[in-house]
Amino acid sequence: MISYRCKHCQTEIGSIPFASVEETIRELLKADETNKERFVEVAHHGGLEVRCICEQCECSMEASPNYYTVDKWLQ
Repeated sequence: MISYRCKHCQTEIGSIPFASVEETIRELLKADETNKERFVEVAHHGGLEVRCICEQCECSMEASPNYYTVDKWLQ
C-alpha cells in the first residue's frame, strides 16, 4: 500500500493499494535519490509512505510564508 501523509502534521491524506497502482510504484521508485530520501520511505508495515502536505498546512504556510524555511514547523 502507498500511504500519503502530511510531513508537517502527520495527518494521513489517503492511501492506494499496491494492486491498483503498479505504474505509480514504478514511478515513485524511479525518482532521483534526493527526492526519494525527502518524500518517500518504506513504512513499518512494508508499504511506501509519501510525505506531502495537506490542505490545512498548505493554507497555513500561504498565510505565513516564513514556515517554508522550516522542515517541521508543528511540534
